[in-house]
Amino acid sequence: MVMKPVVNIGKNGVTDQIIDEIREQMKGKSEIKIRILRNAPASATVVADEVASRTGFGIRDVRGRTAILSR
Repeated sequence: MVMKPVVNIGKNGVTDQIIDEIREQMKGKSEIKIRILRNAPASATVVADEVASRTGFGIRDVRGRTAILSR
């Protein structure tokens, strides 16, 4: 099964609303995919690290501008 990104992070970066949405999307799932848009204020790796530290979820993989977060 191909997993599609459920959250896009853009020019506003990692906001409280983004964190809330990621937590909501993780309910009942073991992992989700997020997309970091080109206009994001930092690289995909930096954004994924920030999301992981603020949510407590792990980073399974970062490829290009897409990251997979897991419990």
